[in-house]
Amino acid sequence: MDKEIVRRLDSMTQLQELTPRQRKNILALVELLETEYGIVLGRRQAEMFISHLAETFRRMDHGETVAYMEEAAAGQLRAFGGSGTVDHMLRDFSRITGVRFPKSEEEYMKMYLSSLLSYNNH
Repeated sequence: MDKEIVRRLDSMTQLQELTPRQRKNILALVELLETEYGIVLGRRQAEMFISHLAETFRRMDHGETVAYMEEAAAGQLRAFGGSGTVDHMLRDFSRITGVRFPKSEEEYMKMYLSSLLSYNNH
């Protein structure tokens, strides 16, 4: 795992943008992506993905909801060839961490994971 990812997570935790548990869960997801799915995040990808996850966890902790993805976008996501893999990624992450995303957040997680999967397959 890129040491810059760990430094960023450490910094976000020190600034209280992440809780220690959230930091641990994000590290678990990045590790899962690398070891089980061969997805290695570049620095820019990692920054965007980590920012998204931090905001997702913040909303979940505060009981805030995000609007559901528009049906057209959700349909495209379901039609994505790697959607079965993305479903496995989320199940594995939930199994490892105990984190369960609300349905609306799950759609956005699948979108991000699909883009990472697509990017790493090119």
